[in-house]
Amino acid sequence: MQGDLRIVPSFSYVSRPRVADRPIIDCMNLQKRILASIGLASLFIASALHGQDRPVIAQQLDGFKTPTAAVFSPDGRYLFVVNHAQGESGTLRSQSYISKLAVDGEGEVSVNNMRFIKNLTAPIDLDFSPVRFGNIPKGAIFLAVGTPLVQDEAGRAMRDLGRVMVGIVVLDPNTGREIKSIDIGPNSRLNLKDELSLLSPSSICFDDKGNLYIGESGVGGHMFDKKQVGRPGIWRIDAEEVEALLMERSPKKAELIRTTSLPTDMTFRNRENMLYFVTNHTQGRPSGSVFRISSGQYQGISSMQTIVRDLSALTGIQVMPKGRVLLAGNSGELMFPKGRKDTRPLRFRPRHEFSSPGKIALLELKNGSILIAVPEQSSEEAGGRGQRVSIVKLPAE
Repeated sequence: MQGDLRIVPSFSYVSRPRVADRPIIDCMNLQKRILASIGLASLFIASALHGQDRPVIAQQLDGFKTPTAAVFSPDGRYLFVVNHAQGESGTLRSQSYISKLAVDGEGEVSVNNMRFIKNLTAPIDLDFSPVRFGNIPKGAIFLAVGTPLVQDEAGRAMRDLGRVMVGIVVLDPNTGREIKSIDIGPNSRLNLKDELSLLSPSSICFDDKGNLYIGESGVGGHMFDKKQVGRPGIWRIDAEEVEALLMERSPKKAELIRTTSLPTDMTFRNRENMLYFVTNHTQGRPSGSVFRISSGQYQGISSMQTIVRDLSALTGIQVMPKGRVLLAGNSGELMFPKGRKDTRPLRFRPRHEFSSPGKIALLELKNGSILIAVPEQSSEEAGGRGQRVSIVKLPAE
C-alpha cells in the first residue's frame, strides 16, 4: 500500500493527506529509496566478491615433457618441475630433466631454464633440505630417483637392472650441479633397515627438523638380482642418519611406516608436526585415501588418522595455509575432502578439468593470495590438452 493513498470499503473515495502529513510521508519515501539503493549496491558488491572468490587459471605454460611433479623453492622465487620421459615399456634412460621457472612478487611465472638439470633417469619427486647436512648446504635439492621399469635403447624393458640406480641425487638449486649421489636401492651395499633397501620411490619430503620421508611403492622387488618382497609404505630417516647416508653409511635410525596401499604423494605441515599423505589401492577399482600421522609417533597402522577414504585415484596433496587439505585427482579435478567419503571440487567458471594432474605445488604470496602449480601429464596425442603446467590463483583464505 502506498504511503499517500488510503483504500476504504464501499463507495470508497480517495482521501489526500493533510498538508501537515506530507513532510512525514516524503521522509518515509526517501528512506525507502535509500534502503532500496543500499540493497542493490550490496547485491552488486556481493556478486563481485563472489566472482573474486573463484579460482582462476592465471597461466598455462607449455613445452614440458610428461611433467609429473612441481615444487616451489622455500623462498617462493622459483618453481621446479620434474619432467619424466617415458616410453611404451618404461622410463627412458637419461632423457628426463628438471625445469626451473621464476616466480615474481605478483605470482607471475616464467621459464628460467627449461632443461635446468638434464640427463636424468626416472626422476620422481624433490624437496629442499631445511638444515645443513655436513658439507651439504641448507636449501640443497634432494631428488628421489629410480624405478625397475626402465626401457633400453631398443625400446624393450631392461632385464639387467645392474646399472639402474634407485636412491637420492643431491643438487645445487642455483647451478644444477650434482653434489652427491646416494644409491640406496637393491644394487647398493647400503641398506635402510635390516636387509631392506629402496625399491621404487614415489615421493620425498622433509620436516623442519631435517627428518627425511621417502614414499615406497614396493613395486618390482623381484626384478633385481638381489630380490626383495615389495612392502609399500613410507621410509622415515632421522636427520642425523641422513648425514650418515651422505657419508655412504647405512642409517641406524630408519623405519618403514607400513601402508595398506601404495603411497603416491605427501607433504609435511610443520605447524601441526604432521605428515599428510595419499595412498592408492590398485587392485580392482582404483581408489584413493588420505591419512596423516604425527612425526616420530608411528605405532603401526592404527596410529594413522584417516582424513578421507574410498575416493577415485589421487595424484597429489597439499595443505592450505589455514589447514584445509587440497587434493589432485586422476579424474582431472582439484578438490577438498568433505566428510570421510566425499569431496568438494574446486569450482572454475567456465568449468575446467586438468589433463592427468600430477604432484601439485602450493605457494602463499605476500598479499595472502595462493598459487597452485598443476603439472598436466597427458599429451594431445593421448587425449589430453598438452603436456603443460597450469598456474591457478586463489584469493587469500
